[in-house]
Amino acid sequence: MLNINEIKLNLDESEEILSTKISQILKVKNSDIKNISIKRKSLDARDIPCYVYSVDFEIKNEDKYLKIKNITKTIKNKLILEKIETPVRPIVVGYGPSGIFATLGLLRQGIKPIVFERGSRIDIRSKEVDKFFKQNELNENSNIQFGEGGAGTFSDAKLTTRSKDLDMQYIVDVLIEFGAKESIRYEHLPHIGTDKIRSIIQRITNYLIKEGVEFHFNSKVDEILIENEKVKGVRVGSQKYHSDIVVVALGHSAFDLFKSLHQSKVYLEAKEFAVGVRVEHPKLLIDKNQNKDYYNLLDSASYSLIHKINPAYSVYSFCMCPGGHIVSSGSNKQAICLNGMSYSLRNNKYSNSGILVPVRKQDLKNDDLFAGFEYILNLEKKAYNLSNSYKAPAQNIKDFLNNELNPLKFESSYSNGTFPYNLNNFFSENITNCLKEAFINFDKKIKGFIDEGIMLAPETRSSCPIRIKRNIDYQSVNIENLYPIGEGAGYSGGIMSSALDGLKASIKIKDKIKNKE
Repeated sequence: MLNINEIKLNLDESEEILSTKISQILKVKNSDIKNISIKRKSLDARDIPCYVYSVDFEIKNEDKYLKIKNITKTIKNKLILEKIETPVRPIVVGYGPSGIFATLGLLRQGIKPIVFERGSRIDIRSKEVDKFFKQNELNENSNIQFGEGGAGTFSDAKLTTRSKDLDMQYIVDVLIEFGAKESIRYEHLPHIGTDKIRSIIQRITNYLIKEGVEFHFNSKVDEILIENEKVKGVRVGSQKYHSDIVVVALGHSAFDLFKSLHQSKVYLEAKEFAVGVRVEHPKLLIDKNQNKDYYNLLDSASYSLIHKINPAYSVYSFCMCPGGHIVSSGSNKQAICLNGMSYSLRNNKYSNSGILVPVRKQDLKNDDLFAGFEYILNLEKKAYNLSNSYKAPAQNIKDFLNNELNPLKFESSYSNGTFPYNLNNFFSENITNCLKEAFINFDKKIKGFIDEGIMLAPETRSSCPIRIKRNIDYQSVNIENLYPIGEGAGYSGGIMSSALDGLKASIKIKDKIKNKE
């Protein structure tokens, strides 16, 4: 099989003519081109926009075409999971992307784990989240952070990743197997949408249950049982469950379990994190800026922005949600934490993004291991206490720069409402100044970013301020058979890298079980 790059189609041209384009370049008959599959599709928005494709195809006598520009041999790397027979049943704590794919990976290698998730299944969880949005009644164990599917269940379900690991294709294949559209294989910025990812996750869970995986939802693990530096199981309330292998896929908001691990002398370390705001603009403004005269022919526009304060310190956009909604995504009562989510059609009239600033040591009050958690929670509680409600403090970006307070340019999509507040008084002086400098820079890249935008605070949970230290075999550096994985453990960021981390951990676990038996 061969691959050809740089095949261009106009916006109004059908992908059905790809074979014709390839045959013209190779100077062969159209019928000579067989088994075409799109490997990558991206938008070239310069001058007259067009779609640019990388395409795999088959043709006889492949080697004779390798001298043609942009044609190479296709690299195939399909991950094959080895299946073993074993009575060992590892425990998986947490059922977000890393927990899901650790569980699935174990099952498909002949190992049937036991899963504990502190939140509800999606059908019940969705009602609990909706109740919070409408009635401000938060379930601290089942919300946007916790429950079947993890935080990614209530997001844009973006599948973008910087990882070049070829095993990432296995994650994509699984998502398609359980209902995702085929185009996520090759889209430049693939996404599923919160409405679609929920049904996909439910299908995966139902499949796992059918195949013998044991699930305990609404079961918060309070303690990882450890004896003589070896894992012995978990404690849920007063009930103990025993296993010699425990996978900790706890997510970045499980503050209580991190503290329990520390008390059990599991090696943890503080790491860098970031806080900031959610900015929101009319979707049409972003679409016109990014897609120019062709905005009405293209999908809702995204952006990725970064401004270097100095060579080692940058302000950046995070989790940009075209045509999306701002939501309250905290897991603590009387505290506000913001995030963005989009449905698959991305058709809301506003687009939003996090704008984040790294938190430096001098922003923290002390060098305590949990100073980052305390910093985050203090910001979230401060936001709540300003109005004694889940309404988020909000301000026009222009007013923030001018240190003024005027009515918002438009009503935010934020689920729990807003109230006017001068955000110059919210963050530290450093973070405030960094945001201002970045906004001025971003306005040069997106016209109207300042004049037409509003900002809400705070965004605090883009990453975890703690890492559970592990070795190259994915085990804790000091506790045998404890496998910390995913975003909360400090080893990934986003759905795809978290899922891959869980999958790779499952292979390491299988290898250890196999070698021991």
